[in-house]
Amino acid sequence: MMKLVGMSLEEMEEFIRGLGKERYRARQLFRWVYKKGASDFEVMTDLSKPFREELSRIARIGSIREVRRLTSRDGSATKFLLELEDGERVESVLIRDEGRRTVCLSCQVGCPLGCKFCATGKMGFKRNLTAGEILEQLLHIRRVLWGEGEEVTNVVFMGMGEPLLNYGEVMKAVRLIRHEMGIGLGARRITLSTAGIVPGMERLSEEGVPIGLAISLNATDDATRTELMPINSRYPMKVLLKAAKDFSRRYKRRITFEYVLIYGVNDSPEHARRLAE
Repeated sequence: MMKLVGMSLEEMEEFIRGLGKERYRARQLFRWVYKKGASDFEVMTDLSKPFREELSRIARIGSIREVRRLTSRDGSATKFLLELEDGERVESVLIRDEGRRTVCLSCQVGCPLGCKFCATGKMGFKRNLTAGEILEQLLHIRRVLWGEGEEVTNVVFMGMGEPLLNYGEVMKAVRLIRHEMGIGLGARRITLSTAGIVPGMERLSEEGVPIGLAISLNATDDATRTELMPINSRYPMKVLLKAAKDFSRRYKRRITFEYVLIYGVNDSPEHARRLAE
């Protein structure tokens, strides 16, 4: 059965063409799926009832299922455990901060990088998520927010997995998040966090994707960073920082550096001094 979440407008037009319907029906369906966040064909009232019934026989909107949610005591963050069609599970987080409502998305089941401080790394790597599975996380949490009279303002790829090791599907998701007929968030409201996959950073820069970039740094020297993040042995800090500067210059955007303080490892005054430099 065909799943609609994850389809581009062009793919949806091809799907509709195969049903012998007019092209404009694809645009209607696209808006219902992404902009209006429909989870049931029956609410698509500008489509005829026979067409809605046909769609329900041959397609579905999505397949993700909420298993559990946990909210912090102060209400500033809610973590969602979501189950995918094959039974694998991922986590997504809603962060409430003043006027912002930020959704943190996962892009892989597990992660291959094995960073020492990260719980996801201990899972090992199982598989990449599709663009549809990435977007379903966002659409699900957006519906939760709509129920509270609020809207998603920002999206960050900072959940489970390394986004730049699932480049194609993550970028397809980004395009659909930005699409004016879809979710409609601007590039400056989208941030991708990477452990430092330099070829992916270079590709992001070359392909003209002006989203925000955050780098999980966590150390100020190669020896410490390699101990914490084995990927540093492949892309050491000098190479990583050059790629970051190139991206920043091209799009005139500041890079965010993430730094997890670990007692006795990267938290000395000397580490702070080097970080400032």
